[in-house]
This record gives sequence, structure tokens and C-alpha cells, in this order.
Amino acid sequence: MVDPPFTKRSVELNGFSPERLLEVVRGARLEHYILTRSKCDARLDRWSMGNFTVDIGRYSFPVRVVGTFSAKRLCVGYMRDLSDRTWVNGFKADKDTMEFYPTGAELNYRAAPNGEWVAIEFDEQSLQSAARARLGHEVTLPWKHVMSFYVPDFARREVDRMVRRLWHHPVSGALMVEPILGVIAEMLEGLQRETSAVTQRSVLHARAVLRQSDEYLRANLASRFDVRALAGAVGTTPRTLERLFARAYGVTPQQWARCFALHRARECLRTTDRHLFTVEGIANECGFQHMGRFSKYYRDLFDELPSETLEA
Repeated sequence: MVDPPFTKRSVELNGFSPERLLEVVRGARLEHYILTRSKCDARLDRWSMGNFTVDIGRYSFPVRVVGTFSAKRLCVGYMRDLSDRTWVNGFKADKDTMEFYPTGAELNYRAAPNGEWVAIEFDEQSLQSAARARLGHEVTLPWKHVMSFYVPDFARREVDRMVRRLWHHPVSGALMVEPILGVIAEMLEGLQRETSAVTQRSVLHARAVLRQSDEYLRANLASRFDVRALAGAVGTTPRTLERLFARAYGVTPQQWARCFALHRARECLRTTDRHLFTVEGIANECGFQHMGRFSKYYRDLFDELPSETLEA
């Protein structure tokens, strides 16, 4: 059987371009939010052959990413470089862990600037074929949610060495696809599943509260922020909500609500006809009643005035 041809491409983005970051992982739909004012550059690399893809990304800015992965393929991800704490779907991600994403998995990811991530995407049939070749049997994939698991240093270095070969020596690197899947199958086979039920419940609870918080903020975008109302809507206390947001995003619920509203305002300013809508009208729809404060918050985050975005 002749292997399908491979493709290799790199993209460098200067400036915050969330619409161009929607599919940084093949087949995914991921929204990006900058969390604080920062120079916004990104580099994205993709090596792909058939249903197997390696995506590598580095952002210069602190970012939160939310969305869903492909409904047809699995993904294993890891952090190659870290500048600070990284949080993925309730788990702390570092150089000792990998994350497994089942098909269609939801992603809620927050990373510090200048970290580099690697995502390896593949179909289950290819994984099981590699598992049979390496292990003599298929691996069981019982997980319905994103899982984070410890990876021995030698196994991680072996995967990353082969991934680097894919990129730097793409022709011979094509021979690495099955070995990479074999190592991943071996890691999943040996995955210690002793994560306690208490820990699992805690992770799932945090994930649910944060997702419900986003839904509440979307539905009440034009309303004045009230942490007690938000906490009551998601079934927790303001103190617990503050703790969850600090751990997940490094900001308070109020800071995230403002950041979210500013991103929504920016999206409206970029996509509406400036002859039909005003900055003040869009600001009011996103919950900002004081134009001076809105302009300051907006410029502090995006380094430009709302009127400049509307006229661009």
C-alpha cells in the first residue's frame, strides 16, 4: 500500500487574529482570548499525512482557549516549553504530563505566554493498528472526558524526538508515524487509572462550574456583573468561584467577565457596518455604560481605541 503524501506548513501571525486561530488543531473549532495586554504574535506548524497530524503552536501572549476537538479523531497533547503554570480542563499540565482528548472533546485551556504545545491527532483505527503491531492487542479507550496522565521522561523524550524528526526531516520522518502511534498506544495501555474518584469528581465539578459560568455570562452580557448572582446561577459560593477562577485562569470572575465582554465588543466592532452601528451602542450591548471606562479597558487589552477597530 502506498502511503498518502504528507504536507508541511508554517504560519506566523503578528497581532491578535482570533479568526485565524480557530483551527490551530486540525478539525477543531477553538476560540482564543488574550487575558492581559501583551504583544500578540503566534507561530503555528502543521505536519500532516492522511488522518495523522502533528500541530505545534507557540503564543507570545497569555491566552485562554475554549472549543471542541474533531468529532472523528483522537488527540494526545503535551507542553514542550513552559514559562509558567498551564491549566487544561481542570488539570495542571506540565512537562511530566500528557493529555488525552477523546473525539469531540471540549477544551478549556489557559497558558502563560511563550509556552509551546504539541498536539498529535489520529483516528482510532490507526492507533489500534499500531497497538496490535507493538503490543499484540488493541488498547481500551474508555474515557469520555479529557484525561491528564503522568509520562515517564524517557517516553516523552522518545515521542518528542520522533515528532521533531517529522518536522526537520519530513521525508524520512514519514516513517515515524506508526512508531509514534505505537508509543502512544503503549503509554495509554500502561496508564495508571488510580486517579481517585474524589479527584475525578473535583475536576468534573470545576469543569462544569466554569462552563456554566461562561453560559451565564453570554446570556447576561448586557447586565452589570454581580459575583453573587453568578455564583448562585452555577450552584456555588462566591468564595469557591473566586478560587476556581484563580486556579484556572489566574484572574477573578469579574476580571474574566470584563475580558469576555471586551472580546465580544471587539468581535462586533470588527464585523459590523460602521455606518449603521456606533461604538457606544456596541459597548452598551456588551454591558459597558461608561464610555470613558470602556475605552480605557479596551485600549489596555487590545492596544487600540474602539473607534480604531470599528473604522479598520
